[in-house]
Amino acid sequence: MEVTKKAYIYIRVSSEEQVSNYSLDNQEEYCRKEADHRGYVVEKVYREEGVSAKNINRPELILLLEDSRKNKNEISAVFIYKIDRISRETFDYLAIKKRLADYGIRIISVTEPTEDSPTGEFLETLLAASAKLDNATKGLRSRDGMRKRLESGWANGKAALGYINIERNEKQIIEPDPEQFDLVKKSWDEMSTGAYSLETMATYMNKLGILVKIGNRKNPVRSQHAQRLFRDKFYCGYVVSQKFNVDRIGNHQPMISEETFYKVQAIIDKRSFTGGIKYTKLNENFPLRGHVICGICGLKMTGSFSRGRGGHYPYYYCIGKHFCKSYQKDYFENLFLEYLREIQPSKDFTPLFSEMVAEKWESRYSHLISNQKKIQDDLEALYTVRKRLVSKNLSGVYSDEIFREQMDLIEDRIIVAKSNNNEAHLQKIDIKIVTKFMNNFLWNLDKAWKEGTLNQRKLLTGSIYPENVIFENNKFRTTKLSQSFELIRQLSTTPTSSWVVEEI
Repeated sequence: MEVTKKAYIYIRVSSEEQVSNYSLDNQEEYCRKEADHRGYVVEKVYREEGVSAKNINRPELILLLEDSRKNKNEISAVFIYKIDRISRETFDYLAIKKRLADYGIRIISVTEPTEDSPTGEFLETLLAASAKLDNATKGLRSRDGMRKRLESGWANGKAALGYINIERNEKQIIEPDPEQFDLVKKSWDEMSTGAYSLETMATYMNKLGILVKIGNRKNPVRSQHAQRLFRDKFYCGYVVSQKFNVDRIGNHQPMISEETFYKVQAIIDKRSFTGGIKYTKLNENFPLRGHVICGICGLKMTGSFSRGRGGHYPYYYCIGKHFCKSYQKDYFENLFLEYLREIQPSKDFTPLFSEMVAEKWESRYSHLISNQKKIQDDLEALYTVRKRLVSKNLSGVYSDEIFREQMDLIEDRIIVAKSNNNEAHLQKIDIKIVTKFMNNFLWNLDKAWKEGTLNQRKLLTGSIYPENVIFENNKFRTTKLSQSFELIRQLSTTPTSSWVVEEI
């Protein structure tokens, strides 16, 4: 007769984790499927709902341990979604695992490897450590080998277009490709005339019949391939590696002279400039590049310098084939600053909002401190009870059987309380510094954007407008504000007496 294996399920979620796979229903579903797969019948599910810093007691975990002790001859396993559902502290998890093991019950994580035998656990840890050490040693040897090869003048990896990898005397070397070497060389010569852009050169190379090998396929040349090819110093006889800080003459046959190589670099650099200003995606001159959508054609707006009388002038414009319109940089950015001021709260509102934030924080912090103190008091009380039990057992008041039963109950509660205490540690934040910064920041959104670095401007723009800003009819608009600024906008238009904010 087959013995039925019985199990419990323990699932937990904090108020901050009510998302994706951490939801209680998801955890339970995964645990039930794994239990069924392993042939277990689930007797009971312990759901720790919304356990967070506001409610750091764990009644369900205590109940699980008590039921496990009472039913230790019937229950074989406890299924959990992830080890940190029991505790985020390794020491606490191991203590709870040992307690359950004393009852003959194993913990099974459905998303992580768990092993119920001490030997198995030791071997698993040993093998993992050995594998990690072996991989690290192999990686170190491999990197040293690549560096020495480069320093000896031999390139690593796949041969550049126009060359092939071959093996000679048990050594991997790179030699000219008899089919494409002369064709690629001809492309370099043509590029050095200055008559081609990278795009037109890619078309020219395709007409010559040059093909780029990717895996087992041969593909036509694209402008990206041309960009890499005509920047590669390998073609004038060098091996270069930024990773290993190597730049030296190689042992392979050069395709072109150094003079031709640097002539082509100057041509490409010149074409990379618009009116003498180099184009880059992140450009200090155009902080709104990539954040604004043209309201007419729906394409992103970019920026560059245009040549005019007396110099070069910065403009924003959309990237469509047919330019809708261009806007002088200062005019465009001043309109954006005006748009920022529209969501900038008044100076009367900002200190009130900051005061509310500080009040909420202090209330929440004091509540957490109170809970933490309660946990510590509970622990001290449990330690006192444990001492009394030992004393009464020694004096003969409690029999050994009653003593062991009561001691198990107390130890279960101590383990859970310790776990709660470890998760309840708080870092004190000086809320006055935070609110002072917030006051200055909210009053001066336009100033913060105008005086910030490029990264600060982009971060600020993205944090206020999570979706791209649209520009149409000389006005900015957006379909969505960030949650924080939407809250500020709503509160700034309602009487302070009706402010209700659940969480800050």
